[in-house]
Amino acid sequence: MNQKGFALVMVLVATAVITAVVEEFSYHARVDFEAAANARDQLRAEYLARSGINLSRLLIKTQASVIDPINRQMHMDIQIGDFAPLLMKAFGGGDGAAMLGDLLGIGTSSIKGLGVGKGAGFDVEMAPEDGKINLNCAGGLNAFTPSSTPPPTDTTAPTITNQAQALYAQLTALFFPPRYNRLFDIPDADGQYATRDLTARALIDWSDIDENQFDPLGASGNSEDYRYDGLRDPYKAHNNYYDTLEELQLVKGVGDDFWGAFGELFTVYGSCKVNINAIKAERWPISAALLRAAAKNPSSPALQDDVIVSALAQQIGSLGQLLGGVQSLNDFVAAAKNGGVLPLPPLPGAPKGTDANSTSLLPPLPGVQPIELNPQNLAMLATVGPRQIYRIDSTGTIERGKKRVTVHVRAVFDTQHFNQNTTSTDPTDRMGAWVYWRMD
Repeated sequence: MNQKGFALVMVLVATAVITAVVEEFSYHARVDFEAAANARDQLRAEYLARSGINLSRLLIKTQASVIDPINRQMHMDIQIGDFAPLLMKAFGGGDGAAMLGDLLGIGTSSIKGLGVGKGAGFDVEMAPEDGKINLNCAGGLNAFTPSSTPPPTDTTAPTITNQAQALYAQLTALFFPPRYNRLFDIPDADGQYATRDLTARALIDWSDIDENQFDPLGASGNSEDYRYDGLRDPYKAHNNYYDTLEELQLVKGVGDDFWGAFGELFTVYGSCKVNINAIKAERWPISAALLRAAAKNPSSPALQDDVIVSALAQQIGSLGQLLGGVQSLNDFVAAAKNGGVLPLPPLPGAPKGTDANSTSLLPPLPGVQPIELNPQNLAMLATVGPRQIYRIDSTGTIERGKKRVTVHVRAVFDTQHFNQNTTSTDPTDRMGAWVYWRMD
């Protein structure tokens, strides 16, 4: 009887040990399985996001090779990036392929390569950066880049001679409207004030290579003293190009309110001249800043009234979208001088020699006052042409049951950057390059 009881105890102990071992093994196996599944989904989501990036490059190449020549010939401004979210749905899963087929009037059920399977997909947004103010235009040696435009014919108007002066003119013009008074007339948490002029100088001094405070008149100026080393978390000014736009938040006078008001209007990539046709409708303050900075008479009463300048800037922008954008800086000058009226582009097939800048104008709109611009100054601030820099946001998503894995890729592509892996000097062989890449 004692031996039977002992055997029973041994069986119970063995069963308990085996049960614990099995449970431990099952638990670790489940953990390893979920970790492997998560790693698989993470990898799939990453490559879906990369697929969106690669397709975006295809759209950019199509824009440059096919659409831009048509735009120049037909005086239009069609941008394939505006349709990128719709086009990507055909490849990124869901019912996007069917939607695209219905839009084009074709059947997509037999087309291979559309969609990525159930529970997977990617979304892409792309937009040009050329329509923003480049803060790096005063960085490094750019501050001393001289003007390539002819000397001004009107010596009474102020003249912009280098990139630093051009950036300062744009910044002060951008900050001018009274609606921004609370950003510059109210002290910060430390009781310090940052006026419009001081903030504009600080933005330039952060990236220029000298230790002197920027002087728009070209004088030597005082020493830079923004007290960065006296903060609770001290640091020094960069004194070189902005690496990213987020670096802007380290500059004197830049806080959350400033970032909310102006953050979307700045960039650190591309040309030092704003591409007028790339200015989005909601970023009309950039157009208003161009009008103020390039005005022939800075003391004009019209420039002091923000309502007048804002109305003119928005009017030029809306008509530019309606007529396919301005074709040259002369069109922008003429539109400002005519109260927001743009020249009508010549019709397709019109006889050669048709002057689009003649009296062929749309009827002037009431309530919009004209502003006369200095063409030489405007040429230092702005340009008109194809887009060069694109910001692309691609999001890859994998759904498995109640779990969702997302990978977000933010990138900036410069179409005019030479590929360092090629020895070709032919400008047509420019492949472009990624100048910014972040994945999270």
